[in-house]
Amino acid sequence: MKVFFIVISIWGYNGSKWEYIGNQYVYKSPLNKIECESIVADSNWDRFETNEYYRLSVECVAEESV
Repeated sequence: MKVFFIVISIWGYNGSKWEYIGNQYVYKSPLNKIECESIVADSNWDRFETNEYYRLSVECVAEESV
């Protein structure tokens, strides 16, 4: 069974494109794909983004990618 982890990464906008700035948080408990996707679904989160130059990305990443 393939396992997934929730990864929250921080991105910055340089005026022309979004770039990964090198910081991320990984939820260490492995999940199956359905569990992971249900947690990261947009409907489960309230977003308050007031800085147009930074954002967080919340996604499911397969074990071999972490």
